[in-house]
Amino acid sequence: MKLSSLHYLTGEGFKNVWVHRLMSLASVGVLLACMIMMGVAVILSLNIDEALGTITEQNTIVAFYADDTTEDDARATTVEKLATMDNISSCVFVSKDEMLQRQKDVMGEEYSPLFDYIEGENPLPHSAEIVLKDLNYYDETISSIRSTEGIVQINDQRDISMRLNAISNTVNSAGFWIVGLLFVISIAIVSNTIKITMFSRKLEINIMKAVGATNSFIRFPFVIEGMTLGVISGILSTGIIYFIYKATTSSFESAFSTNVVPFTSFALPMFIGFILMGALVGIIASMISMGKYLKKEGSEFSALS
Repeated sequence: MKLSSLHYLTGEGFKNVWVHRLMSLASVGVLLACMIMMGVAVILSLNIDEALGTITEQNTIVAFYADDTTEDDARATTVEKLATMDNISSCVFVSKDEMLQRQKDVMGEEYSPLFDYIEGENPLPHSAEIVLKDLNYYDETISSIRSTEGIVQINDQRDISMRLNAISNTVNSAGFWIVGLLFVISIAIVSNTIKITMFSRKLEINIMKAVGATNSFIRFPFVIEGMTLGVISGILSTGIIYFIYKATTSSFESAFSTNVVPFTSFALPMFIGFILMGALVGIIASMISMGKYLKKEGSEFSALS
């Protein structure tokens, strides 16, 4: 295709958006709704994952060493063996003296005389506080910890960990299917819009076919039109989601005194994703509509000739 032809066809695609502005506005409106719902699904998934991650970090596994394990040996095992396991996010050694001091702080000055009786004979063991990276490998990691030399007992909360993992997997799976469904709906909407545009230009397309225009020459302006509608929708949806998220999170943080994922942390990937998705939706919808139309019109034209 010549550069002059490319320039002409691109201009025709942009012109189609304006000439058929009511249909274009309708398509952008519905695409906006789909993209906003996609964005909301993604944002909810991100915030739920963040909240579950915080809870998971608080769901600490405590591994206790044997009573006869010295502090140096226990500390070395914590640093050299436990902390180096693949699925462990953090591993902190807690000496028996530190654990005793924690108990004193929790119980307060009122009960401090009780600890005088065990002064110098601390009955608590050395321990390691462990946080896992991925709860999907919970059982394997616990098994590795149990088999570590010096570890005699593990205080874990398996039920809570498994429930958190199940919630996380469900949220991610639901978000994936919602985004996929809305993507298909978006393609159908843009496809129907372009199909209506084609029918309004049926005579022009038939004349172009009659004078020998190739299918790619006829198809290109419609591809540009669909891509333009998608890109416009992507830009607008990102801006709308920003204002919705800002207003919602301000109220949420004030009411519940909790933090949410900042918009800046996912703004750029979401913006780029919406732009690319909008362009892709437009291109796919245009190719589907034009492919069917040109195939039908081509067969009719051949029969007439």
